[in-house]
Amino acid sequence: MSRKQRHARRQRESLIGRNFLIIMILILSLGAIALLSHVLMDDIFLLKAKHDMRDVADTISGMDITDPQTKARLSDLEASYNFYFEMYYPRDQLIYTTDANNSIFGEMQDDKKKLQPRYMPILDREEVDDVSYFEMRREFYTTAKYIVYGTQFDSGVAIEIYASIDIISSNAHTTNRIVLYVVLFLSVLMLVLFSVQSFGVTIPINKINRITKRLAQMDFDTACPPFRLREIDELGTSINRLSASLDMTLKTLRRRNAQLEQDIENEKELLENRKQFIANASHELKTPIAIIQGYAEGLKYGIYDSNRAECYDVILEEAQKMNELVIRLMEINRISSANVAPDYATFSLSRQIGTFVSQCRSIFAKNGITAFCNVDEAYTAVADPVLFERVLSNYVSNAVSHCAGKKEIRITCDEVDGCYRIRVFNTGKPIAEEDLPNIWTSFYRADKSHSRAEGRFGLGLPIVAASQEAQKMKYGVENRADGVEFWFDVRKSTGEADADTDTTDEKA
Repeated sequence: MSRKQRHARRQRESLIGRNFLIIMILILSLGAIALLSHVLMDDIFLLKAKHDMRDVADTISGMDITDPQTKARLSDLEASYNFYFEMYYPRDQLIYTTDANNSIFGEMQDDKKKLQPRYMPILDREEVDDVSYFEMRREFYTTAKYIVYGTQFDSGVAIEIYASIDIISSNAHTTNRIVLYVVLFLSVLMLVLFSVQSFGVTIPINKINRITKRLAQMDFDTACPPFRLREIDELGTSINRLSASLDMTLKTLRRRNAQLEQDIENEKELLENRKQFIANASHELKTPIAIIQGYAEGLKYGIYDSNRAECYDVILEEAQKMNELVIRLMEINRISSANVAPDYATFSLSRQIGTFVSQCRSIFAKNGITAFCNVDEAYTAVADPVLFERVLSNYVSNAVSHCAGKKEIRITCDEVDGCYRIRVFNTGKPIAEEDLPNIWTSFYRADKSHSRAEGRFGLGLPIVAASQEAQKMKYGVENRADGVEFWFDVRKSTGEADADTDTTDEKA
């Protein structure tokens, strides 16, 4: 046997001896408890009976002896505590006794049978106070003994409560047997646990051995269970920590690898979007630049000497369109910037939308459009007023551009998911289903018939998307039976510090 094996054996024997000593001390303690129970249980139950007698007497003292229900209540008390009562009024006149199965409260009547009290020799007497006492009594013709508690109430009624000593002793002996059985059961259980503990070394070691073999095969799903022996439990805990650390490291590597792959895909998509954006922007700028260049060269070489004013107007108009395009691109970039936080404020939706609609009356009239606005005056929102007006303006401008048929625009508001949802509806043709996901993309125009001559570059709805995402609020579009409805959400005012509220709403 090697030194390590001898050391392990001595440790195991020391551990078994220590556990055996602890179990023996516990068994002896249980034996002492059983012995004290056997010696003192009769006195304990007798003290409890005396305490219960006083409680019952206090309960009866509050009863009205003239109440017809008093007899039933006394019977319930007798059954609950297994006591017997005798009541006197005055002191020498019995008015209630358990044996008589009858009661006479108040003054005795000549035609009533007089109740007979119990007469027992007094073996012992203990004075409690001036009106209360405990007595030990025995029946004349048997060996049965009773503990009797007597007292007198303020009403003048005196009571004696009888409790059988035999019943009290029987209850005490029953409890003693139960305590003895429990002590024997616990002693046997401790011996069994000691045996299990003594032989509980080999099985845990075999479990640890199997688990370490799985760890060697990169299987981290199985962990060492807790063991009763401290040394083995510490070893199992260390192995679990090692397994958890290795598993976490591998998961981190896999997660970072997946994140790296996702970042590469996002970078490719971003690069493609940039290319598309540059191509679209170049396309939008190419036409005005070509027009300006053509008219400038014509003016330089005297081709348009006869209508110079018209040429100047065309050049200025195209330059203005280019300037508008650049401003919109800069606006999208500013709104989308993470460094620019929305400037929240609380305002009335009815007033804000009503003012904007009033400003657009001339545009509606010019295009032969009938506008309706229905917003509850009680609706108070929390939003960036500038971004709010940007979204509303782009929606209304888009509605004016595509309004057809009845030529109606309806602006409404209702509550959805704890927010206010503003809806801008216009009659006209619906948007093709294949175009719906793309209308929020820069320079995308679902209706190709609306050319750049109208000064539209396909940037209005991207500005809406950037504005709503900056405020972390939802937006969207739905085709209706007779037109198209665009919508966007704003926060409800709670009357508190609304501007500091942060939410996590997502794009529709």
